[in-house]
Amino acid sequence: MALKGVVEESFPDVLVRGEVSNWRPAGSGHVYFSLKDAGATLPAVLWRGSAARLKFKVEDGMEVVVSGKIVVYTTHGKYQFVCDTLTPLGLGDRHVRFALL
Repeated sequence: MALKGVVEESFPDVLVRGEVSNWRPAGSGHVYFSLKDAGATLPAVLWRGSAARLKFKVEDGMEVVVSGKIVVYTTHGKYQFVCDTLTPLGLGDRHVRFALL
């Protein structure tokens, strides 16, 4: 529980740049995917309301910048990036740099 508080309070508003991988729209309207670079993968979600506001088609391999927050799910000991916005930068390759901006 302490880790959840530290992570979520320390990173309330974050920008992440990475390549979209495993873009999976769910029946609920939410979209699950990963942001990655050559050495790291970050699980991410775009909730239904945010996904509905997208003005472009997202595809695997697309380089993006997302804004949002990191959420820790203590039950399973996992974390996920909850995206508020997703902005395309163009098509990336598998060596896109993954960085906190």
